[in-house]
Amino acid sequence: MTMWATVRLRPLVARSTLPPCRRWRDTGAYIHGVTCSPSPKVSYNRFHTTAICSPTRAFLLTGRNSHNVGAGQITEAASGFPGYTGTIPKSAATLAKVLSGYGYDTAAFGKWHNTPVDDLMKSGPFDQYPTGLGFSYFYGFLAGETSQYNPRLYENTNPIEPPRKPEEGYHLTEDMADQAIKFIRANRALTPDRPFFIYFAPGGAHGPHHVHKEWADKYKGKFDMGWEKLRNITFEKQKAMGWIPNSTKLTPIDPTMVKWKEIPEEQRAFQLRLMEVYAGYLEHTDTQDGKVVEELERQGLFNNTLIIYVLGDNGASAEGIHGTIDELLAENALPSAYQQQMEVLNRDFGGLDALGSQHVDKMYHSSWAWALDTPFKSTKLVAAHFGGMRTPMVMSWPKVIKHDPTPRSQFHHVCDIAPTIYEAVGVQFPTRVEGAKQMPLDGVSMVYTWNNVSVKERKSAQYFEVMGSRGVYKDGWFASVFGPRNWVEC
Repeated sequence: MTMWATVRLRPLVARSTLPPCRRWRDTGAYIHGVTCSPSPKVSYNRFHTTAICSPTRAFLLTGRNSHNVGAGQITEAASGFPGYTGTIPKSAATLAKVLSGYGYDTAAFGKWHNTPVDDLMKSGPFDQYPTGLGFSYFYGFLAGETSQYNPRLYENTNPIEPPRKPEEGYHLTEDMADQAIKFIRANRALTPDRPFFIYFAPGGAHGPHHVHKEWADKYKGKFDMGWEKLRNITFEKQKAMGWIPNSTKLTPIDPTMVKWKEIPEEQRAFQLRLMEVYAGYLEHTDTQDGKVVEELERQGLFNNTLIIYVLGDNGASAEGIHGTIDELLAENALPSAYQQQMEVLNRDFGGLDALGSQHVDKMYHSSWAWALDTPFKSTKLVAAHFGGMRTPMVMSWPKVIKHDPTPRSQFHHVCDIAPTIYEAVGVQFPTRVEGAKQMPLDGVSMVYTWNNVSVKERKSAQYFEVMGSRGVYKDGWFASVFGPRNWVEC
């Protein structure tokens, strides 16, 4: 799913004249985009997350390695072992906690997934909720995923119901964008002298893939070539865009993956529609991101706002296995036979058009995930290959960052975002926060790359680990161990 942070600095007068469009996802990872004027930004093609969500978010929010802050696994799989407790210690103050101490308004919208499950639905304390970790306002969901039509929402620490019903056109990502816009307007109206920090983390395009039919219909026929040919098309486009070197060799699809030719003709419409819905969901999510950016423009803030846009918190998910109308069936290793799924769709919901609706929680075939991680090997949950954790990232700050279409190729990681923000806004990282001595930051600021594409990278080492799948980067070399599980078992 997409994640991005906005940091408004000082008030400004000038207003951007960029046309409304999907500004950020114009990297080689995105195939069917739109043409628009280039926004002032720099992109990164050797940027990394972890191979799973909760650790990535802990890395980003604290600037420390996830195992150092108890977030080596998703909160549902937390344990008593060091590094896996699911509880962020007070010695690892978040970006929001530090910036609020310097006078920033702070807000988080969307997916959180960093509160221990045994803290949910309690009467307190709420120190592991977003508001307990530094955000003055939170609107979103605390779990790893939720329905986009009937979400389990929280406002601050209070469970709430969505403001409208699905029959009235409600969609969570749209609601999130509206709430973020309200926050920006309130900041400008009530405290125009206060800068703000926004953590905007939509559920899209995590499963379940929920989007209205008209968005999915825009992609009819776009994937009829199947996943292997899609990989080839993406690979050639990445080279043409300069996103990967011309000398790059495309990795082969894994022998355990189902090939497109092995999908019976009568089942292909189902597999194609799963991907069309995902693509529509991705564009829909991007559009809501754009609404928030456009509000910054309307308020005259865009030129002096640092925006950091991370395409996803892990590689594409293979958890749908053979393609499913209910992703929890696949994740719990329960059968998702094509004939049974089509029987349910045709009998109860009107056929394939139900994919993307509130009636099903669909997830695409694992081989689509492999294609979406082109040119690398593996998918989400694999920390041994870059398909599990390399993702495009974009930064924009028109007042400071000169537009440059050449991707930055310095090796960086999501734990480098916090140090980047601290340097950018001129914040001295505190040695103590609310009395707690702070552990050192593990990340390296990326400011040095903004206006120098060829500068030598300053990050010499970074490790990766998810469920025993692991790797380590050191001075241009990468060593890895695949681990005990593969994509079709997860």
